[in-house]
Amino acid sequence: GKKKKGKDDVDDEREIEPVSFQGPINGQEVNLKAHAKLVEAGLVRAKDVVTDAMSLRADSLKVEPKGPGGLVTIYIDGIPQSGGKLSKAETLAVTQVMKLVAGLDSKERQAAQAGGLKAEFEGKKYLLRVSTSAVPEGERLMVRIQDTSQKLETLTEMGMGEPMRQRLREILVKPGVILAIGPPGSGTTTTMFGLLKNVDSYQYTVFIMVDPGGRTLFGVSSYDDKPAGESLEDSLVRLGRKEANVILVEPVKSAGVAKPVFGKAENLTLISEMPAKDTATAVTQLVQLVGDAGVVANGLKALVTQKMLRRLCPSCKSPYRPKPDFLKKLGLDESVKTLYRVPPPPEDPKEQIEPCEKCGDVGYFGRVAMFEVLEVTPGIQELIQKGGDPTALREQIKKEKQITLQKDGLRLVAEGVTSLEELQRVFKPA
Repeated sequence: GKKKKGKDDVDDEREIEPVSFQGPINGQEVNLKAHAKLVEAGLVRAKDVVTDAMSLRADSLKVEPKGPGGLVTIYIDGIPQSGGKLSKAETLAVTQVMKLVAGLDSKERQAAQAGGLKAEFEGKKYLLRVSTSAVPEGERLMVRIQDTSQKLETLTEMGMGEPMRQRLREILVKPGVILAIGPPGSGTTTTMFGLLKNVDSYQYTVFIMVDPGGRTLFGVSSYDDKPAGESLEDSLVRLGRKEANVILVEPVKSAGVAKPVFGKAENLTLISEMPAKDTATAVTQLVQLVGDAGVVANGLKALVTQKMLRRLCPSCKSPYRPKPDFLKKLGLDESVKTLYRVPPPPEDPKEQIEPCEKCGDVGYFGRVAMFEVLEVTPGIQELIQKGGDPTALREQIKKEKQITLQKDGLRLVAEGVTSLEELQRVFKPA
């Protein structure tokens, strides 16, 4: 790809150095010579695809077979746009090469796989998280691009407000189950590790039973000496004997995980993640998996979910003063006088406005999370004991004035981090 240096100097172009792949995050050695044919067929093209996406500051890219060839989709701040087309042979070669450099099995095309690799681009270090899954026409490749200098690892870095973070800190040290929930690919793993980082590991003994995926965790022990064939229940008993207070366990996707986790909720704080549409439906799922509403009601302490919003570009966001009645209707505090939005077009269409160099005139730059914490209060507990009807739970959450995604999103609007238009876009029914 080529990049222009100056707005006016069209001839002055510089070549973008392609991305440099620097080995899988699992530390495995990749023998490229043993796969010389595949490397020759796909490495240069794979680097082109990733380089093009990174030069546009994409946060992820997707390669999938479509008809006679393949399609590349890139996501900038979560918004999809076309990244071009590939031939059938290129689609296959790019997918297999990305699996190879991420330390995955390049020959396995049916089972879903996930891994990652370190990379460098324009002097910056990146983590590329690679996952593949079978689709009717072949295999879909997803690459999530993470700039390691822009850490989104703690709840504060992700955008959580201080009062909510403090409340979670109090909940996290009481025995019970705390789950990060959301649809697949919505950032539940990041939220789960954010919850873990919110625990004071100097004061409490913390263990993890899953791969940290390249994250730095201070004062946290990995459960490395697990005997072969040991059940999750036995592992939790063993860690309890090692005086563990807080344990991060594998995702709660089956009764085989849910039952032992809730079985130990009386003595341990257990953090995990679970795929679910929202907090209310997650409760119903848990009751089904555990098979006992009373056990869930007593063991569950909180469910945390988040949704990503685009951040307004700090260089070009435009202030405006909405009418007080409008702010009141939104439920915003009277002290909020100014909101921000994407710069409106000039009133005179002939007027030339300098384009914003930071965001390329998109009006947004980067992303931030809004959060919802469903805290299991006596009122919520009572509803879970009755089976956890989602509609009744939502009404109770409203009645107790617990912070919902919408409420937290409005906080980010009031703070000038995002716009009302962006909040409406995210909540618009698909």
